[in-house]
Amino acid sequence: MMKQEQYLAQRNELVTAAEALITEGKFEDSQLKMQEIEALDNQFENTQKELANLNALKQQTMIDIENKSINEGELTTMTQVENVQNKSLNELELMENAFAKTVMNKPLSANEQAVFTEMNNVTYAEDNQVVIPKHVVDEIIGLISEEHPFFGDARKFFYKGVLTLPKHKAIKSGDAKFYSEKTATEVEENEFVDVRLEGKEVAKLIEVSFKIESMSVPAFMQYLKDELVDRIGELVGSKVFTGNGTDEFKGVVTELSTTAQKVEYDATAGLKYTDLTTAFGMLKSQFANGAAIYANNATVWNKLATILDGNGNPIFIADPAVGGVGRLFGFPVKVDGGVPDNMFVFGNAKKGYAVNEVKPITVETDKDLKARTTQFLGHSIMDGAVTDERALVLVAPSA
Repeated sequence: MMKQEQYLAQRNELVTAAEALITEGKFEDSQLKMQEIEALDNQFENTQKELANLNALKQQTMIDIENKSINEGELTTMTQVENVQNKSLNELELMENAFAKTVMNKPLSANEQAVFTEMNNVTYAEDNQVVIPKHVVDEIIGLISEEHPFFGDARKFFYKGVLTLPKHKAIKSGDAKFYSEKTATEVEENEFVDVRLEGKEVAKLIEVSFKIESMSVPAFMQYLKDELVDRIGELVGSKVFTGNGTDEFKGVVTELSTTAQKVEYDATAGLKYTDLTTAFGMLKSQFANGAAIYANNATVWNKLATILDGNGNPIFIADPAVGGVGRLFGFPVKVDGGVPDNMFVFGNAKKGYAVNEVKPITVETDKDLKARTTQFLGHSIMDGAVTDERALVLVAPSA
């Protein structure tokens, strides 16, 4: 069993080696070394968890719960949703039919009515709202994440309220340093600020003619999913970068533009090799494993893919197998249409950015008899913000 002293000694040795490789410009070798660090961290963390679980079992008092029951009204929102998640394929189809027929004003069978009632028996569904089946929401979020990988890579929470997360700001005193013999060691004092994810309304109004009622259920579901993915996806996919933080997400570009985690390049001279090395050097080593480069399609192919090293060779390597369209210094390059032109974000989205989904996507419907149209309002409440600036770097042209 690995003791804490052994773990810390091994980790410090690996970190020192990784820093030396980065200094020497051996980025691919440093990536391998950082993977060793993460593997060591995971091994130690898993050991500590198992020891904690074992200690808990030693101290646990057995409780007889055989005769205990929970009334349906006492179920939490998450429990109610989970009741309809683990379904067979036939049941999932039944859920889609119940949802689609309701918003299309078509009659429901007894089974469809029963599953519809179960799906909508949650606290966040208001009288005029219809909850989209969770497997459909998961599919929509998955498609949005494919088109907007930074949103997909960001850490997700599903807290039904104001979520407060600590963000490390600085070490005010007591950071690691050398000491003379017998000199007292300073106590480390860290400075944190709170990041509040309160929830911003995200909505998309879809208006179609009454002909929608003549569509088949699969055709309607595909149409609705395409609309929600395209429109809501474009909104959240862009606001994770450019949101103002007031009535929108707090975007990465908005946040990092006023911090030291920004590299500016000469717009006239263009993006250079040294701009990249400067940016990559600004990322703290503990965030490098899992880091990626996010840029829109034009920036990837007109700027990143054309950068040459000192010998005139391109450093961009086309490789879709890494989870993006290519690699730079071993890091995957991911096309994300939400990033503004001529700039890119480099870093670890999971460690540096968080999204809290306060309320899943629901749909409200309304009819306009004179215009002979049906309106569908896709609606959700979520929020997002940078949680650790050290995990992200913005590269943008100078103003």
